[in-house]
Amino acid sequence: MSDGEIRNVISPACDDAEYVREVAQAKRALELWTMEPDFQEAFLAAPEETLAAHGLSVDALSVKVLCDHETALAYKDKPPAAWPRAALRYRGFLREKIMSRERMAREDCVPKHPAFRAWRLRQRNRCWAELGKRNESLIHVPLAFELDLGCSVGCPFCGVMAGKLQKVCRYDETAALWKGVLTITREIIGDAAGQATCYYATEPLDNPDYEKFADDFFDVFGIAPQITTAAAMRKPERTKNYLAETLRTYRRVHRFSVLSLDILHRIFETFTPEELLCVELLPQFAEAPNNRFASAGRARKNKAVRVESQEDGNTISCISGFIVNMAEKSVRLVTPCGASEACPTGEILLAKETFSDAGDFRRLLVSLIDRYMMAEFPKDQPLWLRPGISLEKTAEGIAFFRAKTLRLKFLATDDLSPALYHDVLDKLRAGGKSAYDIAGELMEETGAFPAHVLFILKKFEQAGLLLEPYETPGPSSS
Repeated sequence: MSDGEIRNVISPACDDAEYVREVAQAKRALELWTMEPDFQEAFLAAPEETLAAHGLSVDALSVKVLCDHETALAYKDKPPAAWPRAALRYRGFLREKIMSRERMAREDCVPKHPAFRAWRLRQRNRCWAELGKRNESLIHVPLAFELDLGCSVGCPFCGVMAGKLQKVCRYDETAALWKGVLTITREIIGDAAGQATCYYATEPLDNPDYEKFADDFFDVFGIAPQITTAAAMRKPERTKNYLAETLRTYRRVHRFSVLSLDILHRIFETFTPEELLCVELLPQFAEAPNNRFASAGRARKNKAVRVESQEDGNTISCISGFIVNMAEKSVRLVTPCGASEACPTGEILLAKETFSDAGDFRRLLVSLIDRYMMAEFPKDQPLWLRPGISLEKTAEGIAFFRAKTLRLKFLATDDLSPALYHDVLDKLRAGGKSAYDIAGELMEETGAFPAHVLFILKKFEQAGLLLEPYETPGPSSS
């Protein structure tokens, strides 16, 4: 391959060892820049010597282009041929990860069940208006599993406020139920269920049988579940072996939460850059220059934790769907929101119920879908605008936005005039009118075609701007 050719390194796996080495070393240099307190100053003073001291042979100019603000600006508009090779290849690797994340949100996590699919789309669109750019990083996975009840780590910044570890689900005692639950979720949700993780408000490596559960997951979905662990160095050989085996069968990006500078040093000593190519290191210790947390969960109240700006909604929840806890045999239905006093973990809990066996689990899943998810709202359902979102009439149609978040628009067409959009908005603001009510009233008052009115209302519905039928309208919902 030519020096300027960019390859995928995750999927499909790159078999060019030199290419992988160069990308992995550039990644390690970035990790040092963002996590090692003294690295930036040392590198800027003596680039080659500093890289060599950390066992890296990647060229210093590539590191400057990737890390140093002034150098990055100087190369911003240069053609790819002018970039140093390692920086160009790492940029391709970063683009591959971003495109994979976007594909997951847009395609891979879409349930096959029509009502579930429509509900998830409404939640994802609602979050654009409510959370702004934060929603770019939320996958809205339709399913997650917890193999334990609680977590042994107790991070002071935990965005989902995981409780103390109370119970561990052992494989030998639940293997049949686990396989049944996996099969049922695939039958009902489809391939999108394969994007589930086997942790949420838990530490995956708390479970001594995690690998066995993950093997069954792979057997059902053909995908190795993504893992995020804060206990990578609790048993380093276990972590190393799990990564090696998992990445051999299915390559995807995993994550280590790095809780201290000492743990970071141990990670660097234990794993080569190549071994960590598909592992994102999350700097979650005070000395890390770029350390920030979402203001959700315990981080909201812990003044010792540096939180992000409040301009966008704060949440780390990325699930619009079900959380199945195998330790207590429960199912929770959740969707993201901005963290608040009412929803401190940045998620809306719609329901939590328990099951006894696989058949009971199937009935529960179907029941929750029937109760909370609709392919479309009934035309005689009273409609309410979602509170907290500003809508204004424009010469082009309707613009809606939330303070300091994204501004989105409905644009009129030849068949759907701005005036019709305005009339529909006025009816919605009155509150409590059904789609049939609005279409009938506008037909009498302005001669509007009911089909056009219903089409506009459907767009509002899909955009997540209307309260779900199970939501209770408040005084500001009109």
